[in-house]
Amino acid sequence: MKPTQIKSSLTTAIKAKRPVFIWGAPGVGKSQVVAQVAAESELELTDVRAVLLDPVDLRGLPHINGEGKAHWATPAFLPQKGKGILFLDELNAAPLLVQAACYQLILDRKLGEYELPEGWSVFAAGNRETDKAVTFRMPSALANRFIHLNFDVDLEDWVAWALSANIRIEVIAFIRFRPGLLHQFEPTKNEKTFPSPRTWEYVSDILKSNPPEDIEFELIAGTVGEAAAAEFMGFMKIYRDLPDPDAILIDPKGSP
Repeated sequence: MKPTQIKSSLTTAIKAKRPVFIWGAPGVGKSQVVAQVAAESELELTDVRAVLLDPVDLRGLPHINGEGKAHWATPAFLPQKGKGILFLDELNAAPLLVQAACYQLILDRKLGEYELPEGWSVFAAGNRETDKAVTFRMPSALANRFIHLNFDVDLEDWVAWALSANIRIEVIAFIRFRPGLLHQFEPTKNEKTFPSPRTWEYVSDILKSNPPEDIEFELIAGTVGEAAAAEFMGFMKIYRDLPDPDAILIDPKGSP
């Protein structure tokens, strides 16, 4: 599904009060789509990195009340009121015991004495096993609790987002010229980095920083890989040599 379809599906899932798991390759924008849905729906977003948790972290710490009975102190990161999205990012990168600790929270919206407020939805995301990322096979009991969506990169969706996100126009123009380099991920290759929507956003930030000419290529190569960087820098050489259209309009004869 392309990003706009993922967003529409998440909005529907919020109304249906059903949990969703988004599967996708590294760097495609899974987390950003969830953040966009939260912002556009005016919902609070609580981003919990499951991989950083121990199984007992979700339950909280026990304490003794005035009657001498043990109760559990709810972790501060679990919502207590209002409306929002509880986002369990990188859930399938968490150890199996942590994933198992999420069973009740995802299906019953409860965790021991804790109950997720009515206005909150549970979404999660993670990489696929074929992506060679750090993942654990999701237990079938947990998988069966989710609606599963597969995230696919889409050029037109990315361009629309890039324009709204103030991505440098040179980057957008290059990706329109070489759409195959928007996302070029090959799990079988042992590459440190590769072209992806996330890394092209990094390239835009690098250009905005006006790097010295002698390090510009190295910075971009370290972001999207040497092959993509070489093509991009070749494109930039032509782009930077183009005449200024405003100067042509002001002085058609005197402009280069």
